[in-house]
Amino acid sequence: MVLEQESGPINSEQKDLLNKGYQSNERMITLINDLLNVSRIEEGKFKYVFKKVDFGKVISEVVDEFKEEIKMRKIVFSFQKESREIPKVKVDLEKIRLVIENLIDNAIKYTPENGKVQIVLRRKEDKIEVEVADTGVGIPADQQKQLFSKLFRGRNVIRMQTDGSGLGLFIARNIVLKHGGNIWIESEEGKGTRAYFILPVAEKFTVPEKREEDYEKFITGF
Repeated sequence: MVLEQESGPINSEQKDLLNKGYQSNERMITLINDLLNVSRIEEGKFKYVFKKVDFGKVISEVVDEFKEEIKMRKIVFSFQKESREIPKVKVDLEKIRLVIENLIDNAIKYTPENGKVQIVLRRKEDKIEVEVADTGVGIPADQQKQLFSKLFRGRNVIRMQTDGSGLGLFIARNIVLKHGGNIWIESEEGKGTRAYFILPVAEKFTVPEKREEDYEKFITGF
């Protein structure tokens, strides 16, 4: 409300302080939510309710949440769907949104001003595939096997002093696997990152049983 100046005009210094306070509060909320989600995952209390959805619409709704940040960071952003019809998928809407939010947030966060972020939704036989590509800092090759580990943050990202809990990809992987899908990363330091995940179409969906290592993680280079 104050940021929108409904309580009267504020100067640039006051606005900067309010913005920093707001961002700090958002970071704390995100961290608390991430810690709670990890706890639920590890205790087997992350419950899923699946329903059939139009995934293109889901992505568009999530993208809308980032419009101001994209504009502020001067990111060249695009979302593309292949021309043929994309079949519906069965998902837990709240949780699959966490996956999309995490991948978009990472792409924007680690891409410099005037960089590019692109999302592509395509059909792959009896699956759909989502790709989130950026022209950001990339991930050091020797650290890529740790990407889906709890609390992992690349050393180049730590040097940038960007926000992050190191829990997002761990949570995203668990959610995607519970949907019978898979998630992987392709990255090259200094050039950018491509994050992919696949989900079975609704007609092929079955609730996965717990497996010892779930699916193999694929982490490769460009």
